[in-house]
Amino acid sequence: MKNRKCILLLAIVLLVTGCALKEDAPNNEEISTESQIGTGQDASTNQIGEDQDDSTSEVVEVEESKIYMGQVLDTNETDGQINIYDTNSYNGNIIDTLKDYEEVELTETVPFGWFKVKLEDGSEGYAEAISIRTEETPPHEYNKDSSEYVLIFTHEDQTLKIYNNGDLVKESLGSSGVWDSFTPKGIFEIEDGRRGEWSYIERFGVGLKYWVGFRWIYLFHSVPFDKDGNIIVEEAEKIGEPASHGCIRLPVDTVKYIYDNIPVGSIVLIY
Repeated sequence: MKNRKCILLLAIVLLVTGCALKEDAPNNEEISTESQIGTGQDASTNQIGEDQDDSTSEVVEVEESKIYMGQVLDTNETDGQINIYDTNSYNGNIIDTLKDYEEVELTETVPFGWFKVKLEDGSEGYAEAISIRTEETPPHEYNKDSSEYVLIFTHEDQTLKIYNNGDLVKESLGSSGVWDSFTPKGIFEIEDGRRGEWSYIERFGVGLKYWVGFRWIYLFHSVPFDKDGNIIVEEAEKIGEPASHGCIRLPVDTVKYIYDNIPVGSIVLIY
């Protein structure tokens, strides 16, 4: 009888102890969650981290350098080729020659009336802007504030704008040269001793009023006149479109303003 009581008492003790152990033991799911939070591995935390990475990541695109090309055209009409110099001066050494219609890479727009060019062998030199026709020129730092007076002609809209100390003082339509007798683009300046009230060009059968030179034979001048001083109407009506032999034609009042007011050394930018 005593033995049966001992066995029964022992069974009750074991049953109570087992229940206590079971209640004290942490839930497996709670263990898992707490350990994840402690180590930064919570699923929701990971998702937020991934979203943040996606929102802050940037794709870096590398832009290719723009290449500017020009085509050779001997505007002197001598031997169908041009010289490439080692400096932007006629006094430089000739390092190469290029023939009419050859293409050449333009690397820099250089004052006054030059382009720095890259030759096929990778070497560099300088070509006269008056012998390179191009749709675009390499960028440069000259602008409307580059001198007291700055004249800017744009082929795209055939417009001349004249600035005085950075302020626009006159604007006018004009006419550049046609493609086969193009007006050179680049950085130029009003040249000394290149100014006159009247000139008649027998070769072209036209008269010019108030002409002012900005590079060699290239001038700002009036719409064409005949030998007797009368405006050639059909030519005057072409203002606003390419029409000249290379000079920039302008209405009489505009070229007279240039003739009367624009000093030697003023910057001329042609785009």
